[in-house]
Amino acid sequence: MNIDPRPPKSILAVDDNPTNLRMLLEILRTNYKVYSAPSGQHALKFLENNLVDLILLDIEMPGLSGYDVIKKLKENDRLKGIPVIFLTAQEGRENEEKALNMGAADYILKPISAGVVIKRVSMHLELEDYRKNLEELVALKTGQIQRTQNAILEMLANMTGFRDEETGGHIRRTTAYTQILVDALKQSKQKKYRLNDGYAHEIVLCSKLHDIGKVAIPDKILLKPDRLNEGEFQYIKLHPAFGAQMIDRSIRDLGESNSSFLTTAREVVLYHHEKWNGKGYPNGVAGEKIPISARIMAVSDVYDALISHRPYKEPMSHKDAVQIILKDAGVHFDGELTNICREAMEKFKDVVYDDRDHLTAQTDDNSGQSTDKVKNKR
Repeated sequence: MNIDPRPPKSILAVDDNPTNLRMLLEILRTNYKVYSAPSGQHALKFLENNLVDLILLDIEMPGLSGYDVIKKLKENDRLKGIPVIFLTAQEGRENEEKALNMGAADYILKPISAGVVIKRVSMHLELEDYRKNLEELVALKTGQIQRTQNAILEMLANMTGFRDEETGGHIRRTTAYTQILVDALKQSKQKKYRLNDGYAHEIVLCSKLHDIGKVAIPDKILLKPDRLNEGEFQYIKLHPAFGAQMIDRSIRDLGESNSSFLTTAREVVLYHHEKWNGKGYPNGVAGEKIPISARIMAVSDVYDALISHRPYKEPMSHKDAVQIILKDAGVHFDGELTNICREAMEKFKDVVYDDRDHLTAQTDDNSGQSTDKVKNKR
């Protein structure tokens, strides 16, 4: 004999008529665990500490009507997903439409028919199981897609860093800085800088790709151990445009309506070397025409360049690097954004210390430098 190990579904019947409640109990108790409440107030009190799988709710009751009860249920995040079937003697399309518009799953007319109640309850419980299973399946598939997406991003980022360990460490650290900055902006009191969770997540993931265009830079320039000459520097300044061209091809293939993530990636890649005053590259875009994703990336990118050792320069201390970024607020960087993230930038030094195997950081002060010190960084 097969025994279903799952506990029976639970139903709350709400009606001010004791006869109706007894009838519902007799109809349903064979297959379900049935609770009863003689009023809307009693039902809401019961639901404060208990959850059920479905509610049978009378409309015409003294005190809180069924309409009042379902309104409160739909306002409660914990209870709003419970299917509600209205029980009423009120006939007419207007009453039915009102019930459904308020979020009822169904509408059963009195006097109650045992067969109708059993069929409707069974159908809606099955639909609810299907919905929950579908949500779980979607969540599972979404997780798989996100893990695949992350793996591809890591592969692309590693492809950029494979040619140059300095670039690989730079990507690793700037991704961590960017996470710190977007977390700060998500809490901002200034609405125009407050990032929603989805966009913030995209920015962090896309930050891994900010230097993807460097795969188009010849080794003799990218791996040159000395300071770049002017011609070489002008060529390496094209890497944001090269990266954007790569992403544009994918956007064209997918269509813009299906490429939100790639659009964010393109913003970060193309604009992260632009400056607030319009004197950046590759296009000399200024102010709020620079996407906020790229303005965030600019802070992460420059900070890491300042504190990193290069054959042609010594690393700068965390304190001096932050001071220079703050000094260049409103010139190189978005001033308001930089001010919002001022305190958060103190967490950057933890990233540097955690990455000490890949980076030699200077701890003494070398004040008076500027972002021009890294104008031809790789």
